Amino acid sequence: MTMKRPFNLALGLTLSLVGALPMAQAETLPVAGAAASTELTGTVTVVNQERRLLTIKTPEGRFEVLHVPDEVQRLDQIKIGNKLTITQTDLILVDLQKGADADAMGVTTQSTVVRDPGTKPAGMMIDSLTVTGVVRAVDAANSSVTIMTPEKPMTFKVKDPSVLDALAPGDSVSATYIRAISGEVRFR
Repeated sequence: MTMKRPFNLALGLTLSLVGALPMAQAETLPVAGAAASTELTGTVTVVNQERRLLTIKTPEGRFEVLHVPDEVQRLDQIKIGNKLTITQTDLILVDLQKGADADAMGVTTQSTVVRDPGTKPAGMMIDSLTVTGVVRAVDAANSSVTIMTPEKPMTFKVKDPSVLDALAPGDSVSATYIRAISGEVRFR
């Protein structure tokens, strides 16, 4: 059984990246956040440099085919028998930005590649997608806020209802989705 996994939307989770996302010098109030990580480990069984594909065999005996994006360098140094570990972390952050530009509704993306120095191929690819909208309504009784996004209005529940005290219609809000894929090769 062979599964092809997309390895081309690699995103990284680093505090420096989250801090580097455009925030328009606003007071940022975190509303919600969640993260989930998965790990794939196996032994390299096929390296196809022309098609940029790697096949690994997991400890459970499954074969996984990975598409390696052009941003990943040193693919030529990965050999059959190497151990490969890939970790994918997905993160969503919802921030309310009091005082931000309420007319800045839109969608922005950012991609970064962080290469680890050393003798073995390793590093992280980071992609982020940020959707910015405007507060349309605050419902303190139900601990929720309704945001007009570029596509449609969305209602979010907040964990800490006191966050809503500082909000008013017209304030800006952003939701950022980040995916980090890091990989490390160990030579046999």
